[in-house]
Amino acid sequence: MDGFNLYHAIDGLNLPHLKWTDLRALARSFLRNSQTLDTVKYYMAFATWLPDAYARHREYVTALRVSGVEVYLSEFRDRPSECYRCGHRWIGHEEKRTDVQMAVDIVGDCLEDQFDLALVITADSDLSPAIARVRASPGKRLLMIAPPGRFNRARDLGFTHQIRQRRLADCLLPPALIQNGQVVATRPPEYDPPQ
Repeated sequence: MDGFNLYHAIDGLNLPHLKWTDLRALARSFLRNSQTLDTVKYYMAFATWLPDAYARHREYVTALRVSGVEVYLSEFRDRPSECYRCGHRWIGHEEKRTDVQMAVDIVGDCLEDQFDLALVITADSDLSPAIARVRASPGKRLLMIAPPGRFNRARDLGFTHQIRQRRLADCLLPPALIQNGQVVATRPPEYDPPQ
């Protein structure tokens, strides 16, 4: 799952409680009863320059790890920017390596026979070459799932499904995640469901 892509799509719904999504439950919700879910991989980077968002994201990543999700961290790099009209300069941030790592893993898992069916959640068209390579592999299938509101953004990926608001609401993590008898992750108050 492309964490950055999914996060911004959910953020666009203006329903912050949906950001506390149980990614294993979400993936399972797309499978038939006869299918089993082995591995869920979450690709993301921390926005360290935003302290409140960074703290919430770290809590979420801890919750995902406790729930059995494999987390792959990339990074943001500073990107100097300038307005060509007024000359104003600022430092922007650009996520690096997330889509490349995701593409490498999709193709690698295919070639290593790690799946028969892979669910790919993203709207990033940079993954098109990896998707095409897997589709050309005998016996391998992809279920392309668009984050909310992004079904039309990357048509060349061949989306078959889109994550709907209701599905997210049905796949939330519990308020607290417990490991070895101790609470290790707690849902941030900003993500409490509406009453």
